[in-house]
Formats: sequence, structure tokens, C-alpha cells
Amino acid sequence: MNHDARAEAPPVLDPPVGCADRPADAPAGLAHVATASFIGARVVPTGGFIVALAGGIALARAGQRLGLRAAYGASIAAMAQAVAVMGPLRIGIPLTQSLSAPLLGRMHARGASLAAQFAACAAIRLLDQIAAILFYIWIVVGGLRTYAATYDALIGRIPGFPEGVTGALVLTAAGLAAWTVFASTVQVLVYRRALLAWPATEETATVRAAASSPAACAREGGEAALRVPRYDPRAVTAAATVAFVALLASTDPIALSAVTGWLAVAWLTANADREPVRAGLALAAMLAAGALLFGLVGGAGVELTLRRVARVTLLVLVATWLRASAGEEGLREVFRRMLKRIRRVPATQEASVVLERLGATGALAASARTLAHTVRHAPRRPTPLALAVLSWIATEAARLAPPKRALQAQLRMRAPDALLVALAAVAAASVVAAF
Repeated sequence: MNHDARAEAPPVLDPPVGCADRPADAPAGLAHVATASFIGARVVPTGGFIVALAGGIALARAGQRLGLRAAYGASIAAMAQAVAVMGPLRIGIPLTQSLSAPLLGRMHARGASLAAQFAACAAIRLLDQIAAILFYIWIVVGGLRTYAATYDALIGRIPGFPEGVTGALVLTAAGLAAWTVFASTVQVLVYRRALLAWPATEETATVRAAASSPAACAREGGEAALRVPRYDPRAVTAAATVAFVALLASTDPIALSAVTGWLAVAWLTANADREPVRAGLALAAMLAAGALLFGLVGGAGVELTLRRVARVTLLVLVATWLRASAGEEGLREVFRRMLKRIRRVPATQEASVVLERLGATGALAASARTLAHTVRHAPRRPTPLALAVLSWIATEAARLAPPKRALQAQLRMRAPDALLVALAAVAAASVVAAF
């Protein structure tokens, strides 16, 4: 092998002393990689699409080797795990790849053309983006009229641009179409290149770990310390869902005040985790600023604009409270039980099995450190970096060891849990009273 060829290969080091080789566990291992990638995509302020490509590659690999049911089971489990770790905030960033990657991997295995893969990817991405923009227009902005008025004030007066609702929709559609074409092309080409160049690591009976310290062994024992929530996670999920629906239904001051009061009581009485709070406040501030800008520029009026700002802020705070109060293990257990209840739905039974085998924050953090080490030692050129990331995906997928769960037997509904849900229902009932 010449010097140039050696420079292209990603580094693969011997495992640290005391860290045993692991057999491949394809569905859970690939879902673990997808989770780490999807969480990273939600954390970074920009470039989430690029970061999520690694998770998409892992799910495409699952589709290629395991079939659609198993691959979508891994995808559902990865998304559920990502929500358990971070909550539901910014979950839309990796959502498109979680929906399309298993299908693209299966199409690749069956020899589908690039054009067919692009069409499938573009269709899924376009539908997802349309749903996202409609949610933003009606919930954050406050409706199509305000959206169009803001467009007229900022862009519609430029010569050559159409005005009014038609102009706003045309420009939005053009932007969605351009992004769909670009992102789908990148997705299909990157997945195809990765699947064709997949390293032999996963195929071997044992895996050599690409790690620089004994922390890499935390994949087996890297579970976060169990924090027993004050409320049953099922009650927390139900109450948050009720409050969320109430906020989506109305911006009436009575409803907003009722949900605010319930949320204040819920925060004060819950043994909440503080870790998600900072990210939740940052996202709430960003969306509130957007609602304020659209409302004032679009001429919605100060009073209505402030109500919309309050609603979007409360939506984010309720989602943050859900993760903080239920806890990572609590949300995971809720998702696991939900998937078991609907096991007749395709891929949900597979998702439940995979979710039980995924590690928590410790395992994800160890994988992130391994990626940082792998990339740091790769040459700073596109091809070597891509090969290094691909090597990390295959290695981490094969290294995952199923963790031990401690919360499953501890969930039980009590009087405070019922009261929490009842208070949320009372707050939601104020929406009906507002009409």
C-alpha cells in the first residue's frame, strides 16, 4: 500500500485494556448511532442537516441489510431515544432523514436507480417540510394573513416580486422546492457512497475499538444515574399532551392564563431535571422573537401579537417541562410501553425491542468522544474525513452492549399523578369556556 492510500484510511486503534470486543447487534447498534447523530443535529445551532447525515447512513444501512420493518423499527427507536434524552424540542431537524433513510437503504439493496431514490427522498422531504412550514405559519406567525402582510412589508415591494398571499406562497414554495432538490440530492448521493464503501468492521465476529481512553468502555456501563421523578412519567406525558393541545386550540387570555398557572404549579412540584431548561429557554426566546416580528410587522396588533408570543413560549416551556419532569429513563419507558400497546402497527414491535437495548446519555457521550478522536486523527480533506465518519458509524454500531434497566418496575400511578392530569384537564377546559 502506498503512502497516499494509507493517508486515506481512517484510524482504527487497539481497544483499551479491559475493554472486551463486542459482537455486532445490527438493529440496536445502528439505532444507537442514529440517536447520537440526531441529538447532535438538534444541538448545533446551524448545519443540523449535515450532522444528521451520519444517522441517516446508519438507518439506510439497516434498510439495506435488515429490511423495511426492522429498519423503520430502528428509526422509531432512535427518534424515541432522542426525545427521551433531549425532549421533543427541534425534533423536526432529523425527522426527514429518519423517515426516508430506511426506504432509501432498501431501494439501494434492490438496485433502484438514483432517479427513483431521489424521487422517493424528495417526496418524503417535501411533505415533511410542507407540514413544518404550515405549523410555523399558523401557530408561530398566527395565520396566512399575517404571514403575507409581513412578506409585503419586507419583500413584496421589491420590483419584480409578486405581492400579497400569492407572492408569499410562491416565494415560500420556491424556497421549499430548492431546498428539497438540494437536500435530497445530497442525501441520496451520500447514502449511496456510504453503502458502497461500508467497511468490513461490522461483518467480523469481533470489533476493534477506535477509542483513546478507558471512557470508551462506558458503552456497557455508561448509564446516567437514575433520578426517580416525583410524578409518574405516564402522568407527566398525559398532562403535557393535554396542555399542548389546549395551547394549539386557542390564544384566548383565559386559556393562556389557565395553562400558565398549571405549568407554574407543575414546575414547582416536580423533581425536575435542570439540564433541558437552558436549551428550552433559548428556543422559546427565538420563537417568541419570530412571533413578535411577524405580528408587529404584519400589522396583527399589539394585543394579539403578545397573545401569540405567549402561546409559542408556553408550547416550548411545556415541552421542556415534559423532558425535565419525566426524566430520560421515564420517557423511554413511556415510549416502550406505548410501542408494545400498538405492536400490531408495522415496525412498532421491532422498535420496542430495539429501544430496550439502547444505552442512555453515558453511552451516547462515549460514542461522541470516539467520533471526536476519529475525526481528529483523520487528514483534513473531504474523502478521509468521510471515511473516518463511516468507520465510526460501523464501529459504534457493532460495539453497543445492551444496558440494564432499573425503572420498569418502579412506575405506578398515585393520587398526585391523577391530580396533575386533572389540573391540566381543567386548564384545557378553559378553552371551551373561552368560546
